Amino acid sequence: MIYYIDFDSTLFNTSGFIKEILIALSKEINFQDCNLGAEKIYLEVKKVYAKDNIYNLNELCKYFAEKYNLNEERLVNSVDNVINNGKDFVYNDSVEFLKNLINNGHKINLLTYTLKERIEYQVQKVYGSGLVKYFENIIITTAPKWKLDLNYSNGIFIDDNPKDLAGLYHQNSQAVVRIKREGNKYSSKSMPDNIEIPEYASLKEFCQRDQIWHNDK
Repeated sequence: MIYYIDFDSTLFNTSGFIKEILIALSKEINFQDCNLGAEKIYLEVKKVYAKDNIYNLNELCKYFAEKYNLNEERLVNSVDNVINNGKDFVYNDSVEFLKNLINNGHKINLLTYTLKERIEYQVQKVYGSGLVKYFENIIITTAPKWKLDLNYSNGIFIDDNPKDLAGLYHQNSQAVVRIKREGNKYSSKSMPDNIEIPEYASLKEFCQRDQIWHNDK
């Protein structure tokens, strides 16, 4: 079987990862200018990142370097250190799941979406996770996952995003599976169009309750 597996919030704890990046950046800002106050600067970094829509982390570093006359390179390094050591944010069941697929003879591909302006960041994040070695192909797309040149009818797609799952479902994919980890961005969202697909709280639960990933199924 051929698997296409999502990255963010499926294999990788993205919300925890982003929080750690903002903490690391805040600590470096506070280290360079302790008069700002650790708690105050963290709240400001968090606000600027989310509310003011500065999602490019280099731009975020530049913003604070200019605002407080700080060393921008050191701010960037504090962020890169978290990204390049992303193994800490891989879910506990992710590696075992991928190894099980490989050991059972399946082909597995990473399929992750990002905005055009964030491709470099997504590549860095994926490689920093240490998961690249488990995949035959790394597909980072800026187009909807259901509009690619893939043989959907021959693929099993695992994702957390209801919109992506619905699009993949309508492509008559061999199977579409939702991973609905508690507390994640899409965990409270319902599937559109009354689509019913298998849902699991983790990859471990998927392995335990559904045998589709075995060769004899």
